[in-house]
Amino acid sequence: MSPAPRQKVALVGLSSVGYRSLALGYVRAAAQADPRLAGSSGFMTLDLDVSVDPWWVAFRVAGLRPDVVGFSVTCWNARAVYDACRLVRRSVPGAVIVLGGPEVSPIAEDVLAANPDVDAVVRGEGEETFPELLVALLRDRPLWRVEGVTARREGSGIVSAPDRPLIADLDTIPSPYLAGVIEPAEGSAYIETYRGCPHRCGYCFEGKGFGRIRSFSRERVQAEVDHLATTAGLRSFSFIDPVFNLTSDRLEWLAGMLEPHARRSVRLHTIEVDIERIGPAEAGLLRRAGVASVETGPQTVGERALAACRRTFDRERFVAGVEALRAAGISVECDLIVGLPGDRASDVLDGMRFAVGLDPGSVQLSSLHVLPGTDLWARADEHRLVFDPEPPHEVVSTADIPFADLRRLELCGNALMNLYKARV
Repeated sequence: MSPAPRQKVALVGLSSVGYRSLALGYVRAAAQADPRLAGSSGFMTLDLDVSVDPWWVAFRVAGLRPDVVGFSVTCWNARAVYDACRLVRRSVPGAVIVLGGPEVSPIAEDVLAANPDVDAVVRGEGEETFPELLVALLRDRPLWRVEGVTARREGSGIVSAPDRPLIADLDTIPSPYLAGVIEPAEGSAYIETYRGCPHRCGYCFEGKGFGRIRSFSRERVQAEVDHLATTAGLRSFSFIDPVFNLTSDRLEWLAGMLEPHARRSVRLHTIEVDIERIGPAEAGLLRRAGVASVETGPQTVGERALAACRRTFDRERFVAGVEALRAAGISVECDLIVGLPGDRASDVLDGMRFAVGLDPGSVQLSSLHVLPGTDLWARADEHRLVFDPEPPHEVVSTADIPFADLRRLELCGNALMNLYKARV
């Protein structure tokens, strides 16, 4: 019998119902594969619903008796995570509490200042940084010296080590699926084939401040796809890439790789596409790949908001893309954002009319969330954006739309979505 690990690590994901944290899967797979941690660290993952009472989260964590607790934090689960951290600190007082994720990474020092029960924040990609942090703990080295970590330094407050360089070769990150860290399940199986984004939309943190796109190898992607698509009982999965049709060559490769599985009725659900680069040929490739539905903009049709958010919009090509997908039998979800800087109430209403006039599969309208690390977060004062400083950072008012009118537009949008959904 092997000896018990000296360091027990609990990774906690608070996700939407039915979802599992792919980010924690990556981090755990990388840490388990690190030879420096072999035999000295044991890993456990708790995938819980974000609606779970923080007291129950703390109860579950305490039952594991961990030495280290890691949470993945987004704007949607941040409040629940912070509440859970406060309770974990008191129920497992000796544990080191570490946060990572898009909500905390860009504002790490502020997060630690506001949450005294948190010990450290992993900034940026965690697959190299988190194992390094665990090694530092084992060797009794200060966390604030680990590249990519912001932590407390006794007598000096909060200290941020230098940023860690991006992972040059993504294939060095073990696959959480192929490593057996995540068991694929219907509704929560997702693949990432590259990191970065070709667009620089001011409201989005998808590119995470890095312009360069880095891809997993085709062999790695093929292996993950085959693993998911042949999992017993799994009839659909998805890609979390910000643009599925990144290039024509890539779309053709994906269609050829996915077609054999599509013939067995394994489908892709709700991938994101650049719809203005889709015509009948591209729609045919998506159909070959087994794509059931796509998600796309326009987010807004207002020229001032498009300029403020550095987003392009070609009305004719957008319409043509929707028509091509609809002809191929692929459902289209058109997304709109209420509260973008530069938009007036009339622009938001024009966007609703435009989206409904396309007769897509569905229309989704949501309020702007001013996310840490985005251009709108940095330039909120310049744009006269007022938003809730607490996550999920929803917009309160803009220079052109006061608080009450934003709420009226939300009500109008919700009514429109429900009526459209219920159409015969």
